[in-house]
Amino acid sequence: MNEEIIIDYSRQGNVNRAFAIIAVLFSVAGIMINYLNLLAFNNLVVFVGMPVVLFFVSLGMGGGSKKAIDYNPGKWEKKKTWVSFTDYENMVDQYEDAYGELYSNPGDYLSCCCSLIFILVFGFLILMSQSMSIVLLDPVIDQILFIVLEYSIVAVAGFVIGFRIPSIDAQEFFTRPLKGDVYSFASELAGVPGIRAGMNVELGVRSGVQTIIDAEVKAYVQNLPETVQIQVQVSHSGFAYPYLVGTAYKGGRVSPHEDSFRIATRYPARLEYSMDKDVMVIVARFDIPERTSSVPHISMGDFRELAALLAGELQDNYNPE
Repeated sequence: MNEEIIIDYSRQGNVNRAFAIIAVLFSVAGIMINYLNLLAFNNLVVFVGMPVVLFFVSLGMGGGSKKAIDYNPGKWEKKKTWVSFTDYENMVDQYEDAYGELYSNPGDYLSCCCSLIFILVFGFLILMSQSMSIVLLDPVIDQILFIVLEYSIVAVAGFVIGFRIPSIDAQEFFTRPLKGDVYSFASELAGVPGIRAGMNVELGVRSGVQTIIDAEVKAYVQNLPETVQIQVQVSHSGFAYPYLVGTAYKGGRVSPHEDSFRIATRYPARLEYSMDKDVMVIVARFDIPERTSSVPHISMGDFRELAALLAGELQDNYNPE
């Protein structure tokens, strides 16, 4: 078995061929309507109305092409491995090269709106050139070229955007690799003395094809058991506000309280100590004033200093029961 059997593209080929035929038919219809002058406001219909309709048809055909990619279910041999952030990013690069086209890209809805505006502007520019009697080669040939060029651009743009928006129905086969603010800040922990950080990656292997099934950040305090961990959280309230949660299962007890620390960072650090049954919890965050003259910003260097402070506190307070 190979990738072509795990991912079946046969139905997609039929959709793509149907799209090509539809795009050609639109161009032929546009040329015929233009020269037979069949409709009122003929030029407006040919150079604005029909391209808009073609764009939405192509959008649907692009989405249909993505959904026509079939995943054949099967049993994956799963294995977990610990990798550095650098190795993980290399894995993600290879993974995206192989399967990036199968992702969903909801952000392309904005591209859809921008493309629609471009189509309207492009159509009206052609109408203006005609009203000004601008001739490039020949009046007849020019109009054919304009129609073919405009319809081709519209069809391709609509199809590509429509293809990118959905994902294939194969969540078992692939998931979008972990990235974003949490990953960006978590990867900085690898450079903090006293912390061992990396990625726990679950790989799936099937007939020579490998995929990333799941991945999560893991950070431990050096010289302490793996029951002592550090997690990265990021809240968004106008800016990215990272904080750290250190936990130690059966690692001793602390009385609930808060401490402030003035370290070599822009903002003072605040540590909150508490117990959750048998788990000691220390939350480390920056004490940012409620009112500031500018939008607060926490640099990666300050974040590493905060992580080092938390790692030291976990070591100092760790006292296994």
